[in-house]
Amino acid sequence: MQVDNSVTISGLLHHIKSGKKNGKYFLFSVKQETLWGDGATRRDFLVSRAFLPEIQEQVQNLPEGTAVKVTGSLHSSLGSGELYIYVQGVEVLPA
Repeated sequence: MQVDNSVTISGLLHHIKSGKKNGKYFLFSVKQETLWGDGATRRDFLVSRAFLPEIQEQVQNLPEGTAVKVTGSLHSSLGSGELYIYVQGVEVLPA
């Protein structure tokens, strides 16, 4: 069975200090803020892996907090169940 796991998310770029992983991919996250009914703000970070060199360079050169739209495929790590986006494209959104 073929499963479509394509996703598009938007939020603020967050650089992860560990950055480049074994030369394979560049690690960053997208921060999303959601206002809840009680007035509290929930902050979530979705970890993203950029494998393509041109996307790695693009993300590395963007300043922290840049509004971005990220497209890719959603994956989970074995064991921890943490979700990752394997990035296929990054678009800078107007401020």
